[in-house]
Amino acid sequence: MLLQSAIIAVGAVYVIAGMISRRVQPRNRIGVLLVLVGASWWLDYTTVVTDPLPLVLVAKVWPAVLGHAVVAFPTGRLRTVPRRLVVAAGYAEAAALTAGLHHWADFAWAQALLDLEVPTTAVIGFAMLALQVHRWTVSSLAQRRTLTAVLGASVVAVVVFAMWEPVERAGLNPPVAALTLALSGIPVAYLAGLLRRHVDRGGVADLVVRLSGDSRPAGVQEALASALNDPGLRVAYWVAAQERYVDADGRPVAPDTAHTRVDRGGTPVAVVLHDVGLDVELVDAACAAVGLALENERLTAELRAKVRQLADSRARLVKAGEDERRRLERDLHDGVQQRLLSAAMTLGLAETVPPDRGRVLAAEAKQAVLATIDDVRAVCHGIHPPVLTERGLHGAVRELAASAEPRAELVLDLPDDVPPQVETTAYYVVAEALANVAKHAEASRTTVAITAGGGRLVVLVEDDGRGGADPGGGTGLRGLGDRVEANGGTMRVVSDVGGGTSVRVELPCGS
Repeated sequence: MLLQSAIIAVGAVYVIAGMISRRVQPRNRIGVLLVLVGASWWLDYTTVVTDPLPLVLVAKVWPAVLGHAVVAFPTGRLRTVPRRLVVAAGYAEAAALTAGLHHWADFAWAQALLDLEVPTTAVIGFAMLALQVHRWTVSSLAQRRTLTAVLGASVVAVVVFAMWEPVERAGLNPPVAALTLALSGIPVAYLAGLLRRHVDRGGVADLVVRLSGDSRPAGVQEALASALNDPGLRVAYWVAAQERYVDADGRPVAPDTAHTRVDRGGTPVAVVLHDVGLDVELVDAACAAVGLALENERLTAELRAKVRQLADSRARLVKAGEDERRRLERDLHDGVQQRLLSAAMTLGLAETVPPDRGRVLAAEAKQAVLATIDDVRAVCHGIHPPVLTERGLHGAVRELAASAEPRAELVLDLPDDVPPQVETTAYYVVAEALANVAKHAEASRTTVAITAGGGRLVVLVEDDGRGGADPGGGTGLRGLGDRVEANGGTMRVVSDVGGGTSVRVELPCGS
């Protein structure tokens, strides 16, 4: 009577645990496997080997199904080849032994197969446990938290099952309660995990309260890490102007690990980089709970990213300015200064020679001074384009478009009071973009459009060339980006291979 009650109890625990699992996690296969274990367990004690083979196979397969559930825990999927192989071995062993017992039920070989059943099942069970132990050792803290209870219960169940028959053969009478508790430990441990998951969801509900009094920059990240029990969790925020994710301090972040994206109103806000073993539904719930806080943090991170980008751009501009200063110093020393010294020496010599010879030397000095003027003009051209001073942005851009190859189509709608720095930056953007088209694009059409509105000057240069331009791969576009950012503007380059290139710059331009 006690044995029958234990059989009913073990099967009931598995079936109940499986049904609860299906209700809580309908997409997880563990629930189905647990129900199959319970049903097969009950059937195993109500059938004999002489019953129809399909019925006997279903009755004897419960150890293999249980092993399948343990190895596939917690996702219900066998994601690696060793796991698939050991589960396949479990099913093959159950099918082979059952078929042999059914075929040779009246022969002496049947007893040999019965003697082989328990040790074979135990060996495969220990192999399954070895895989799970190895998985536990290489897992993260969050994954271990999920695996530990079921793994511990599985170890106890396999050890008790393996020792049961040897103890009986030794003449001892092992308590039925021990086997009942050992086998029931696995579904109970699984249910405990589901309960902990429910408790974790309750912790997620407290996130908003915790964050309301937390003004630290990393408050959202720390709260999420605590609620999800993932110390390595990170939060990265979307910066639309830079088209990348940054951390709370504005440093770029590449979401190359398991991550969950958070959107508000269809617009990206952030990504939560978390442990791959975390419950996806729990992560989604946590992200939904802190959506508003993430949006607020995103604004702060975006500001820090802009400040960091501006600081980096200015540092590069300072270095470029220092390099340019040294170049000008070298050009003035080696060119202009030497010519002026030569002219001065020639004029000095002209004062000491006869008048005829002096006029020749004065003419040489004059030519040297004129050549020096050309050198000075060349140096000045590298500092500020003379055409801007002479003709303004309208005329300067028209000249660039007229001399471009291919000739550029021009659209201009400019205010009369463009600030000098904005004017110079816009000119260099057009000049550099057209130079790149001529050198690299192999384009048949180029369009230059400069328009103003809403306190912004928009410069757009597009071509239908081969594309593939990389703003970070060369000094030209990168230098332009630094100049634009230093003037409070933004630059966006879109250059798909085979789809042409578009350079769009927005600069602040008055009110």
